[in-house]
Amino acid sequence: MNLHKDYARLKVVTQNQESKGPVVAFLTSSINLQTSIFAGRIEDEFETKCSIFQLSSLPSFEEIKTEYLLLDCADLLTSDLDQLLRGIHVVSNPPNVVLINVEEAEELDFVLHWEKVLGMMPAECDPKVIMERLGQIFTGEYWFPREVLHNFLRQHRKPKKWRDKISNLTQRERQILQLICDCNTNANIAEALCVSEHTVKSHLYKIYRKIGCKNRLEASSWASQNL
Repeated sequence: MNLHKDYARLKVVTQNQESKGPVVAFLTSSINLQTSIFAGRIEDEFETKCSIFQLSSLPSFEEIKTEYLLLDCADLLTSDLDQLLRGIHVVSNPPNVVLINVEEAEELDFVLHWEKVLGMMPAECDPKVIMERLGQIFTGEYWFPREVLHNFLRQHRKPKKWRDKISNLTQRERQILQLICDCNTNANIAEALCVSEHTVKSHLYKIYRKIGCKNRLEASSWASQNL
């Protein structure tokens, strides 16, 4: 979905009537005419209000009181997306998340680790298709591109092999894995265990090697299933 092209001819819809649909918010890096038009289309399609929030001016995710959060991934780095999802999931009552404007979706299968992420819309999606898929998500379904699901399934059919490696972990390594599962950063882990961040990184390197994972996300997934 290219906001600059696909929604350029749509009108902005404002409603004074009572909302009938789900509570929706749109989080984007830039609030402009195109994002306002997109929010208007959401309001028109689902008879609701769609609040717009700008990433750079958002104090915390606690400020967003919504049932569904549409996260604009345009120009968003993978590392930044992961950090945003961590921030969303640690709030007291996290919203359901739908990723919009996703480029190279097959590289983002890690988002399925986050339980509140219900869908992913590639950037090339037609606006009409996006509305149909959002309607499905708003009624309790999931929607992810086929290649994302395939990558995720390939990765998650390894746990039986991984379980044999639990006994190789030290108590401290298990502690660190559990803290990773709870969305803690290296700095948080270092503070909790009264060690340096360098020590945490050293432990993580050993953990990855022992359990056969490539990164923090895979390690978190492994730990959630095996510890």
